[in-house]
Amino acid sequence: MRRSQRRAKHFRLVPPSSEEIPADIAAFRKCWNEGRFFEAHETFEPRWIQGRDPGLQGLIQLAAAFHHLQKGNTRGARTMLQRAIPRLRNPRNAPCVIDEKQLANCAESTTGLLDTKGASDLIDARPRL
Repeated sequence: MRRSQRRAKHFRLVPPSSEEIPADIAAFRKCWNEGRFFEAHETFEPRWIQGRDPGLQGLIQLAAAFHHLQKGNTRGARTMLQRAIPRLRNPRNAPCVIDEKQLANCAESTTGLLDTKGASDLIDARPRL
C-alpha cells in the first residue's frame, strides 16, 4: 500500500481549525501530525503539571512512545504505550477536544504490532489529529 493510500484512511480527532481549540492543544496536534513527538509531548507538560489530568498524562506518554519508536527503542515505546492506555481510557479525564479513547485504541493496536511491524510503518499508521 502506498503512503498516500495509508494517509487516506486517517481521520481527524479534533476540529480542523486551530482557532477552535487552545493553543497548547493546537501545538500538540501540529507536532503530532508532523511526526515531532518529543515536541508534542513537551507542549502539554505545563498544563499537566497544573492539573494532573490523567488524560493529558496519557497523551504525553503516547507522544513519548512514538518518540521512542523513532529512536528505535521498542522497549521504551512498549512501556509508554502500556502506561498511556489506561490513562487515555480513564472516565475521570477532563473534557478534551482530542478523542482520547480513539488514541487509546491506537496505542493498543500499536502495542500489538510492535514485534511484527517496523517503526516507520507504525508511525505512519497513527491517526492524524
